[in-house]
Amino acid sequence: MKKLSMILLMILIALPLSVFAGAEKEADGAGPVTLTFASWSIQEKGAQDYFTELKNDFEAANPGVTIEYAGYPYGELKKQVLIMANAGQAPDIIQCARSWYPSFVAGGYVAELDSLLGPEYINDVYPEILEDMQVDGKTYGIPWKASPFVLFYNKDLFVEAGLDPEKAPETYEEALEYAEALSSLKDADGNAVYGLGQTTGAVPVSGGAVLSMFFSYGGGIVDDAGNVDVVNEGNRTALETLKAMHEKGYNPDGAKLKDLRNLFAIGRLGMYFDQLWGMTGAYAINPDLRSAVGVTTPLSGNGQPAGSTLEAHLILVSEDSAHKEEAAKFITFATSPAQMEKYYAITPFLLPRQSQVAAAPDYTSDPGIAPVLNYPETIRSVEKHPEMENVFLALTTAAQAVTVGGMSADKALADLEKELKSMLN
Repeated sequence: MKKLSMILLMILIALPLSVFAGAEKEADGAGPVTLTFASWSIQEKGAQDYFTELKNDFEAANPGVTIEYAGYPYGELKKQVLIMANAGQAPDIIQCARSWYPSFVAGGYVAELDSLLGPEYINDVYPEILEDMQVDGKTYGIPWKASPFVLFYNKDLFVEAGLDPEKAPETYEEALEYAEALSSLKDADGNAVYGLGQTTGAVPVSGGAVLSMFFSYGGGIVDDAGNVDVVNEGNRTALETLKAMHEKGYNPDGAKLKDLRNLFAIGRLGMYFDQLWGMTGAYAINPDLRSAVGVTTPLSGNGQPAGSTLEAHLILVSEDSAHKEEAAKFITFATSPAQMEKYYAITPFLLPRQSQVAAAPDYTSDPGIAPVLNYPETIRSVEKHPEMENVFLALTTAAQAVTVGGMSADKALADLEKELKSMLN
């Protein structure tokens, strides 16, 4: 009996050195960590090898941390992330479209990144982009890759139309003149060529394109005090330009970006506005197109400075993640100059951090990127309101009203202002 008591005492003495020490190790976060990354890009054709290498490289540099991808189609990802978050199973890292960002922040789903990434990282982001990311002075999302709505043009069609293939239009006024010449062409099958494409399809990204036109004409949807201000001269001229593009047959009616990419790829669209990475879709349809494509910055209108919304793939960290610091390490790693160089080798985009550009001589000399390196100057910050996706849809409604609907620009703007006041005020 005495011997048994001694054994029990020895066990009790040993417990703090084993069980309790193990508990302390787990509390310190020293055990294995798995980070779940919800993304649509990992499913894109041609990107799988890059994301496999990114995972392997990060895990090799961070022993004990594993990346687990949760891939969803672009149109499903936001819904799936919200379902997971509301079930208490939020992914640690989230890829986010710019139009979703305000609702993730307003819902409290994502963590502040200023302290997680540190001032050196945050202050490296171009100021115009950082302004668009910050909500009440705090940063909740970091652009992984960025773009304004650039103008793509087909140099071969320029030559056919008697235009200088090395001289892109700089203003909407010039672009309309070019569109007139391009719209006189026919393709090899006798089909009409559209001169100037602008997406107005009923999806949020098209609303961003319409808002970018507003910006480029000196308009917008709020005034300096943050109040809804839609009925103004800049917006009126932008909608009248869209109306003229429709009436003259320059622009396909109600087209989404994927429709414009297809028409551009097959030689039936001379110029169109898109995100920089959109050309990947056109090249997938027609690889021979590469040598004929030119790109330029957003256009100005009526002498106003060119402007665009920030189009970006953002990276967020879930507020409910138990591994925020490790998630921040992944963001820092994935957006390092070395990793970004590998990424833009497979799809074109613009770099959101100044150090990334300084470390990438091949990038700055790329003829598909060099003409738009000054893009931060064109970025105009948009409202961080949870209804912004619906605001973008309302903008497409206004655009379609003046084109296929035949409505006057004044009436469309009056209707839009009334609708936006109900959403944003």
